[in-house]
Amino acid sequence: MLIFALLVSYVVVSIRALRPNYQVSTGSWSLLRPKRAEHSVWARKVPKMKTPSTYASVEDREKGKDHVVEPLLNVKYRMNQILGTENIEAVNVRHIAVATESLAQEVRAMLVAQQSNNFETLASSLSLCETTKYNGGECGWITNNRKDGDEVSKIVPPELLNEACYMNKGDIITTSSIGENGVTWHVMQLMDVETKLTPALNKRKKEQFIAKRRRDISEKSERLLDDLDSSSYNSLTYFLDTMGCQMNVADSERMEGCLQNVGYSRVEDSTHANVVILNTCSIRDHAEQKVYSYLGQHAVRKRKGEDVSIVVAGCVAQQEGDRLIRRFPEIDVVMGPQYAGRMTDLLESAFDGNQVVATGPAHQTEDSTVAVRRSDLSAFVNVIYGCNERCTYCVVPTTRGVEQSRTKEAIIAEMEELAANGCREVTLLGQNIDSWGRDFSPKAKFADLLAATGRVLGIERVRFLTSHPKYMSKRVITAVADNPQVLMPCFNVPYQAGDDKVLKNMRRGYTRARFLDITRLIREQVPDAEIVVDVIVGFPGETEEQFQKTLDVMKEVKFAQVNTAAYSPRPNTPAADWGEQLSEEVKQDRLQRINRLGTQHALERSERFVGRNMEVLVEDVNVKNPELVYGRIPHSRLTYFKGNIRELRGKIVTVRITEAMPYHLIGELVNPLQSR
Repeated sequence: MLIFALLVSYVVVSIRALRPNYQVSTGSWSLLRPKRAEHSVWARKVPKMKTPSTYASVEDREKGKDHVVEPLLNVKYRMNQILGTENIEAVNVRHIAVATESLAQEVRAMLVAQQSNNFETLASSLSLCETTKYNGGECGWITNNRKDGDEVSKIVPPELLNEACYMNKGDIITTSSIGENGVTWHVMQLMDVETKLTPALNKRKKEQFIAKRRRDISEKSERLLDDLDSSSYNSLTYFLDTMGCQMNVADSERMEGCLQNVGYSRVEDSTHANVVILNTCSIRDHAEQKVYSYLGQHAVRKRKGEDVSIVVAGCVAQQEGDRLIRRFPEIDVVMGPQYAGRMTDLLESAFDGNQVVATGPAHQTEDSTVAVRRSDLSAFVNVIYGCNERCTYCVVPTTRGVEQSRTKEAIIAEMEELAANGCREVTLLGQNIDSWGRDFSPKAKFADLLAATGRVLGIERVRFLTSHPKYMSKRVITAVADNPQVLMPCFNVPYQAGDDKVLKNMRRGYTRARFLDITRLIREQVPDAEIVVDVIVGFPGETEEQFQKTLDVMKEVKFAQVNTAAYSPRPNTPAADWGEQLSEEVKQDRLQRINRLGTQHALERSERFVGRNMEVLVEDVNVKNPELVYGRIPHSRLTYFKGNIRELRGKIVTVRITEAMPYHLIGELVNPLQSR
């Protein structure tokens, strides 16, 4: 028997050794995909997740000690693995073609180490590809319906497109292709991905719910729009109501850009709009009921046969999906935040008589249209979408999906365009902004991106939010300290609770000591900085003693602002099903106490500005008192003073602070002639 078992083992090993080095791919570009060779950056072992027994200090994390392994290559955290290659519509790549593997590795190492962060310069000086070398290595958008032997194949070999299917935006890899001149090595970066738009469609049965205007409003419909006379073209209107956070505001700006690009104009009266959009937020309790209440009046319009299309977007749309349509069959489109840039494509399908539900995972594609900004002086710029954390109270990972970082090139390009249009202040946005770049291969650091944004000419103020204590590094604080003229001294670092057991139950991934470590480093390196935090009170099982520890942290640090919320169970979150739910009376009592303390500390932080000359970026006139204009100091405190808005708007002026309130300041203009 022993001899027989050994013989069987030998045969199995021999068969495996003879097996071809190919694996089946479901991608539409290749049926047989070579396994990644050892030279590929993908040929590395995926680290196992582990939880350290103690959390590292900021300094130790900088040295890599006791560090939580980040799930960069974990399948569920990479969008390309979630979607699969068959769902990719097109890719946008750039490459540098060289003769040898060693040179390819050297070029990639230079880009990764940022010894030369100019891909265009390296392409023009080194690339063997005559078609793309003088265009910064840009290959442009390549769809998956190309044919072998076409012009695209001559520029971008099939091997490169195969690799692009398996990459995430921002990834830089080395790979090779075989052509007429033998083997060519490539350093390739994936700049953008477009996901196939495959929403769930439900053909309407009731004709009165179908919009009368059955026009194709996609970007490909220029011919149709040209045929419209000017009066009907200008009659296309929309109304958009935005709830929730700054991320929703940024999404709404993108949606408005899509609509205005095809001829729609905004109206302030929703009852006169052809398209009504509600961009929703699901953070707080009863969010769904608020949406249903809002939709009622527009559902009545539709039942009467009025020409109106109803769109529910944002986090409630992602959370509820087709349940919204079952509750309100008058709705035309339900779309998650990941489809903000595809608004017109979804409306096109709705105008054909469909009810559209777009809530599946999708790559965040760089928009070809310009967002409609709420202000021409300051703007939000998304740097990362989604969140990979799994806090037990939070619905964001469910509604906004996995983390998807934008490339540094795309972020800087957007900021440069804003600066060219007169914008002076930018706020970088991310649910977990310190995670920017960890979904790239190789990984990038937010501190490096932050430093780069501080060098964009014309942008005189850069802010960022929101940081996560688990990931915030000393390098981020140092970047702010090194460029105080542009990077504003204001840190948004939610700590949520001051007790370690509560933090563990929240699954936050850090301790009270770790958070206090961060505040200490901020005060050491940027002594005048403000710290803004978020806190949840009344979390399931929180005792009075544990709540007191949260207050103790506030007393120790004294924050500029504490954004508070009483815990409310959210759908699809673990804490919602726990048995130790606190009463509303207890939660409201703690909320009032923490708000009183927060307001007291906010006033103390404001009072230190009295008598100081502060620079204020003038934004607008005070509607309650037209004699006053307002703007913000570097620390983000709203500041009011007498002035002429026509002369001062958009200028940075010096204001002497004369009076302090908890959340705003009052001052007087020092010298208007010294403004810039």
